[in-house]
Amino acid sequence: MRKSKRSLTLAAAIVGFAFHPATGNAADLKLDLPVFPVPSLSNFTPPIIKAKKFDHANGLDINFVVKAARSYRTDFASGTNKVGGSGTVLADVAKLTEKGVSTVYLFNVFDFWGTVVVSAASNIHSLKDLEGRTLAAALPTTNYAMFRYFAQAAGVDLSKLAVQGSTVPGLVALAAAGRVDAVQMWEPARSVLTYGNNKYRSLDIIRAWKKKTGGDAIPYLGVAAHREWVAGHKAEIQRLYRTYDMAAKFVKEHPADAASIISDASNGKLKRDMLVALIKSDRLGLSVYWGAKRAGAAAKIFQAAVTSHYLERMPPESVLYDGGGK
Repeated sequence: MRKSKRSLTLAAAIVGFAFHPATGNAADLKLDLPVFPVPSLSNFTPPIIKAKKFDHANGLDINFVVKAARSYRTDFASGTNKVGGSGTVLADVAKLTEKGVSTVYLFNVFDFWGTVVVSAASNIHSLKDLEGRTLAAALPTTNYAMFRYFAQAAGVDLSKLAVQGSTVPGLVALAAAGRVDAVQMWEPARSVLTYGNNKYRSLDIIRAWKKKTGGDAIPYLGVAAHREWVAGHKAEIQRLYRTYDMAAKFVKEHPADAASIISDASNGKLKRDMLVALIKSDRLGLSVYWGAKRAGAAAKIFQAAVTSHYLERMPPESVLYDGGGK
């Protein structure tokens, strides 16, 4: 009997789960879930999940492991991490599938929102005005891939942009320093830069997309996993989904409390009042749903990525997980 339990524990650990040793409760399964550093959106709900113990409420004990974007993507692509808490529908699913790494978009946590921030004194008022200017951006990100499509749809000749690559945390510093004409960014970095001052303007690139597609949902960032892992962990995926869904509902229903938890977890890098304003805005895009539930919206994103040459072809519908239509 002892040998059987040890074998079961070892097998669970190999795929990412193990019995939680502290509680002694066999229902609490341990999961290491990598996420990006603050101020990434993928690090927005984890403090809520841990503070309110939503993972334990669903029989999980999640250890959120912070990894820089490059390390995260390398480890997820190689299978070192079979599950990722900063999984994007394009970079971590569609693109990897195209390269022969079979991954699945389990569920969405944040819909897409992105912008280009310029100085309030700038004469840049549209994406077309970016031609001949310098633009800072986090080049390997899905958000930048989406921006390229929006820019092309607006008639921008991308070859006329002088693009300077940056890490995601470095975008705020570049914008504040004023060494480039514009910075492509998203939340919560945009709020970190602009909250409480009138030094910047944000270009609206979402309205055109919604008008073109006729929909509001823009699947973007959530939890993704390798297909080989998904096949044997459907029950755990349901638990993980419920955990994130509870966190999202708490953030929406208790913005002030949620902001305090997130701010404390960031060691004050994200200010409480700023977070309250962001949560109450339409820019956060916090929306938890199974990948397959918004298959039509995802298909439009994939088509946009093909048009902008980020993808060579449309991925199969099976890259979107169907967890029961919840």
